[in-house]
Amino acid sequence: MANTTKLITGKDGELLVTTKAGVNIPLAEVDAFTAKVTINNTDYQPLGKSIVYAVNTGYSVTLTLTEAVVRDDVMIMEFIEELQNGFMPSFEFQGKLRRRKADGSVEFERVVFRDCVPDGSIDLMNISPGEVIKRSWSFRVNESPEMLDSFPG
Repeated sequence: MANTTKLITGKDGELLVTTKAGVNIPLAEVDAFTAKVTINNTDYQPLGKSIVYAVNTGYSVTLTLTEAVVRDDVMIMEFIEELQNGFMPSFEFQGKLRRRKADGSVEFERVVFRDCVPDGSIDLMNISPGEVIKRSWSFRVNESPEMLDSFPG
């Protein structure tokens, strides 16, 4: 039988961004984020075979997030300043999950996403009357994700 006390929910997750100074700042205003790997394959069917094989040609990693607009000093200010200077900013993120162990201590899973460059459409302002103002971001991760901590089996 599954031990449901080990199940993890959204309240156990956190996203951090690393500033230029190397400080990890929890993004408490982020209510949702997703990191995905897209595998790229090409088909190969040798003569005399009915099966078509998948041959891996690479992969890409994307990270998307939605933040409630609370402060502009962490990401959007840097983004706009870099654009004004003719550059595209790069960010580093850490996704973090926590789980309480039977002895009361806490264990973590952490994945680092480095060299994240903005990709696609970025909300500069997205305003509707009566709604919480949110900003959507999409990034292409230009380094392989790194697992710093993982949950034991």
